[in-house]
Amino acid sequence: MKRLIFVLLIMIFGAAFKISVAQDDNGGGNRDFYASLSPYGTWIELNNSLTVWHPLHVRRDWSPYKYGHWIWTDDGWYWDSDEPYGAIVYHYGRWYNDDYYGWIWVPDHVWAPAWVEWRYNDNYIGWAPLAPYASFSIGTGIRFTRAYETPISFWHFVGYRRMCDPYVFNYYVSDRERYGIYSYTRYRTNYGYSNGRVINRGVDVDYIRQRGGGRIVERQIQRVDDSRHTGAGNNDNFVRAYMPREQLAGTNNRNVEIKRTTKPSSLDVSRLDIGNRNPVARNEYNSTSDNRELKRTNNNMPDREAPGNNPGNLQENNRQQIRNYNNQPGRMNRPQLRQSNKLQQRVQNNIRRRENSQQVKRESGNNKGNFNSKVRR
Repeated sequence: MKRLIFVLLIMIFGAAFKISVAQDDNGGGNRDFYASLSPYGTWIELNNSLTVWHPLHVRRDWSPYKYGHWIWTDDGWYWDSDEPYGAIVYHYGRWYNDDYYGWIWVPDHVWAPAWVEWRYNDNYIGWAPLAPYASFSIGTGIRFTRAYETPISFWHFVGYRRMCDPYVFNYYVSDRERYGIYSYTRYRTNYGYSNGRVINRGVDVDYIRQRGGGRIVERQIQRVDDSRHTGAGNNDNFVRAYMPREQLAGTNNRNVEIKRTTKPSSLDVSRLDIGNRNPVARNEYNSTSDNRELKRTNNNMPDREAPGNNPGNLQENNRQQIRNYNNQPGRMNRPQLRQSNKLQQRVQNNIRRRENSQQVKRESGNNKGNFNSKVRR
């Protein structure tokens, strides 16, 4: 009888061990990106050269870095995601909104607390995912391998008091407010490198404490080998981050289905400088980090960024986006928002003022030319 019980115990232990190993192989341990993300999305091969990941079962208005919250750590601003795949896709690689496929994630093997760019003013702070054209290098920080402008709709803006709220997604400004606020914010990226890791300082934590009036505790990054056991939890001292000791394979796709498609992608794969690709050495666009203190202007808003600081001349392109947004049918039928209306009115007044001044300069220049021609005659 005792021997029978002993045999049964061995069989039960062996079965439990096999289940545990199977879960590690398929569920997101320290194997690779393919196995960890497959349960939550689809792998797609673009242009017969680049494999990307597309999330499934997300809301129609879903976007990266939306559901979660910010934690200040010894490595800078860490995005603690509420999504089961967040330990990978928000700390490795880049996001891109493709014209055909929608949001896709481009893998990379360099970890960071978050791969985002920032905008801020006296009242609001916002963030958006860095595009795959944004590459990090020690000593330079973030540089772009081609001109790229992040659309306004990709930005999440919130008041400073709610930035570190665990339910920050409940406090994002509306679409209408976002377009007005964006025009009065300053751009910033502030990435460094220390102790073998990328640092995301972003907007200065003391400035956020001052504007938000809340308590922001600094936590230490604690590396773990399992992407399922990450985040802060109820611990005020540590944040568990997925940084496996062994190099992430990323190419172990033998047991993973990859969809190969002939549909063209709007992503310029030839200009990427992340992942296992050769560095792009031509036509690089440096994204200047703005380390200056926020300056107050007459309207209590900071000076806007100079046109050369960010690729694509943000001011002119985004001004046109604001016009197009406001001209869409039904937009003016929305309930009026007090603060949004004020900001929106400022934007429109500034646009008219600049256009009028440019018209006056052109007319005065033409008049001078006509007068000089008459004098010569």
